[in-house]
Amino acid sequence: MAPLTAPHTMMIRDDPINPIQPHIQVCVGYVGPDVDRQLAVRARDLLPPGEPLLPTTSAESLNLLVEAGLLDADAAKLYLHNLQNPAADKFLAFLVEELHPLITAEFRIDDASTGLFGYSYGGLFAIYAALQRTIFSKVGAGSPGIIGFESKVFQLYDSEAKKDSDYSDRMLHITVNETEITRVSAYQAYVGVGTAEFITHAGKKPLRGHVLSSHIIPAQSHATGNTSSWFSFLRQCYSQESPEMEIMRQG
Repeated sequence: MAPLTAPHTMMIRDDPINPIQPHIQVCVGYVGPDVDRQLAVRARDLLPPGEPLLPTTSAESLNLLVEAGLLDADAAKLYLHNLQNPAADKFLAFLVEELHPLITAEFRIDDASTGLFGYSYGGLFAIYAALQRTIFSKVGAGSPGIIGFESKVFQLYDSEAKKDSDYSDRMLHITVNETEITRVSAYQAYVGVGTAEFITHAGKKPLRGHVLSSHIIPAQSHATGNTSSWFSFLRQCYSQESPEMEIMRQG
């Protein structure tokens, strides 16, 4: 994420049209052996416990990837194991209980405005995290990999709605790319349709005090929409009035 967004984030700092609040961008990735097995590791870290498998990630489909030379047998085995035993709860605990204290010890942080952004499976994780009411009060979910109503995020959402949990001062901004909705592909079924179902479901049963927003990114695909989704999240959740607009308003 950092190589895609960091240079552009520096440019939008002084953007007179869509000015963004000053912020510290912290990116979490993988190093060492995890780089070569990141498909498996990200499945472990980003999928909610009990999340159902995509039909395209069965043992048979992964064997086809092995036969095609796209995965080795050990990587495919680990990937399937992690898909069947995801641990987003542990990854969220790491972010909240271990990483965040390290950041706050080093930098001056506004705890009332701590944000989280994820894309694809990371978008699914972002929604999962948003429904835990942790330190993250501003959450962006780009093209979340939601398997329709089978996804655990629907159960979590309904549980929070039933408890009438207080979501005051909390925001969730969801984006989806245009071609994920309009073009026939695996993303249409598992991102476009699933995301639309979640947005509709949440709109019918709003959480108390919660601010839910959404945006379709024009022309982009799942492969190209990451950065645009990030900027959409920033504009929605961290915008500020430009000096020019302030002068015009006062004048």
